[in-house]
Amino acid sequence: MMRLHKFLLGFLILGATATVALGSTDYYTAGFFTRGADTAFFIDSGDPVFDPFHVPMQRWALVPRLTILATRDDNLFMNADNQAERGTVVHAIPGVALIYGRPEARHIFVDYGTIIPVYEDDDRLDDKVSHMLTLGGAYVTPKTRLYGRVGHRRLEDADTLVGARIVKKDYIANLALDYRLSGKTLLGALGSFDRHEFDEERYVDYERIYGALRVFYETTPRSQLFLQAGLGRDDLRGTDSFGDADFFDLAVGIRGKPSPKTAASGRVGYQWRTFEDDGLEDIEHWIASLYAEANPFGFTTFASELYADMRPAVNAQGTTTIDQRWTGSVTRRLFIERLRGNASLFLGRVNYRGPREVADSTGIDDFIFDRRRDNYWGYTLGLDWWWKHNISTGLAYSYIENRGARGTTEELRDANSYEAHRWHLRLSWNY
Repeated sequence: MMRLHKFLLGFLILGATATVALGSTDYYTAGFFTRGADTAFFIDSGDPVFDPFHVPMQRWALVPRLTILATRDDNLFMNADNQAERGTVVHAIPGVALIYGRPEARHIFVDYGTIIPVYEDDDRLDDKVSHMLTLGGAYVTPKTRLYGRVGHRRLEDADTLVGARIVKKDYIANLALDYRLSGKTLLGALGSFDRHEFDEERYVDYERIYGALRVFYETTPRSQLFLQAGLGRDDLRGTDSFGDADFFDLAVGIRGKPSPKTAASGRVGYQWRTFEDDGLEDIEHWIASLYAEANPFGFTTFASELYADMRPAVNAQGTTTIDQRWTGSVTRRLFIERLRGNASLFLGRVNYRGPREVADSTGIDDFIFDRRRDNYWGYTLGLDWWWKHNISTGLAYSYIENRGARGTTEELRDANSYEAHRWHLRLSWNY
């Protein structure tokens, strides 16, 4: 799944990363840069793109991996154009996944990976080892499916919304239950928790808890439409209640394979947000986390993703970010089975809603105010070659342009805008 942060380090950590198909996660908690249940799925299906993972799987499978990734960045810290700083980093990224059971039935998995700095030519970059851990599984009976996972990661990343490199710790947990009421109808419930902590004190830690009920209707033997209603809360940590919010959402969605050559997962809806502090106005906006892909010709896979969500602005307490984005991507076999090309394009906008109504010259480098709007776009180009059944190399280029503080003064726009070019070269071994 080509997400915006695949422009970042995670873009080529392990090649084309798929989304964990729990149906209860969102942009901030899906993927986790580890394969987890997706490894088991691709081991089972033998997708040509994931041939390095295609090993016999009876009751269990152990899948070790190692990637060496070199990245050349011409704007390490996402500064304004006239302050861009170049840098090169090299990382070793080992990992291992253990899966017991069958992905489509009862199974458990453990997936662990690290990102080890080998070379960095800028002392300001984080030199600590990053860790990524996911544990999960599913329990399936003829009428019931219970599945869930927990995870943790620590990672330095270039955050597009914040417009800076940040070191963040993420914790997630989610649990979902589906129960078959009749031949075509299912009732579902889910709960999720995610917590985000930042190393720098100027960023505000927060956590989200969310629960929802869903009603599914099977449109084909392998796909369902559903209606979802949920309640949640965002709590900012280490502060007073300023910025804490309760929210309610209502959405329609789809999951599964509507046809043999298409797949879709996610939902589109509306969210109403109420703040604990009476000085902050309620907010409502459409939300989405919808992904679809199709392979109509056999050699080319097309994918599209629509995303929109409201979250606390970690660089401005009491302010909410509304991130909206569309991504389109294509992956194609080139000449031979083991040579693959890929490209993606993303277009997005971030709106800010908060207590500060007017921008001024104070703190111009990171000033966040009500109704501020940032527009961004970018693209990626990549080439992957499996020159052995378990050894692959990849080359990729990515570009992003962020035009911040639209509709304000030229000085403020220039100080909050940036562009960045990035090259990746990787070598991967997988069992």
